[in-house]
Amino acid sequence: MKTFTKTYLSAQAQQQSLAHHRWIARTNPDVRIPRIVQVRPTEIDFEHLEGRHGGPDDLVALANLLGHQHTSAHTRELHAARLDTPHTHDTITITGFADGRRERLHRLLASGTVPEPALTPEAADDWLKQAAIMPAAFYKDSNPRNFLIADADVAVIDFDSLTLAPFGYDLAKLVVSTAMTTGPLPEDAIRRAVDAYNHHPRQRGLPGCSWREFAAWCEFHHVLTTPYLGTNGYRFSWHTTRPSWTTDVLRYLDKESAP
Repeated sequence: MKTFTKTYLSAQAQQQSLAHHRWIARTNPDVRIPRIVQVRPTEIDFEHLEGRHGGPDDLVALANLLGHQHTSAHTRELHAARLDTPHTHDTITITGFADGRRERLHRLLASGTVPEPALTPEAADDWLKQAAIMPAAFYKDSNPRNFLIADADVAVIDFDSLTLAPFGYDLAKLVVSTAMTTGPLPEDAIRRAVDAYNHHPRQRGLPGCSWREFAAWCEFHHVLTTPYLGTNGYRFSWHTTRPSWTTDVLRYLDKESAP
């Protein structure tokens, strides 16, 4: 079998990725992920999967997959989780949504290096407080490079990051990171992606992600991903690619309609 070897900086990082892989496999059993072939102290041999990374034309399909993943994980396990508290199940502990994020958001916003943020430290704190009582999903860094697409088959790869997150947070990462990679996205594609994502939680009676929440999570990712601009394929800043309605919807609290 052809394999792909991922090397980690430490045995702890390797064990964390291994635990994340096992958790995803358990909570999303019908989502394709590479099998683990062999484990060494700081390396994992994964099954090699063919395919290309995601792009703008895949946005709706990937959003649909994310909505399914998050709803499945919530239904199977995360309905018992609180976003402001680490979630422990068997041998894995998944960190809470605010853990580490609040400090990074405040530090980056105070640094003056984030161009035209539509988020203040106070607003970030308010959103983290609101998120604490939202239904729990997860964040796995859904940038377009963490998917492999072959015809109609989509595989999810890279298991380094995993935290609790509200519904829509990882969808916002997909949208922001795709725009930062390829440039401005058609607003209709973003609308259809959010609709495709929300179809899954709303089928289960869950609220999904509102337009205002989606706009806020996009701003979280603008702040947190700006340090990587110029690396990892990120060529465009979100402040030059964001649709104007995302900042409008954050300014006017009663605006919840689709753009």
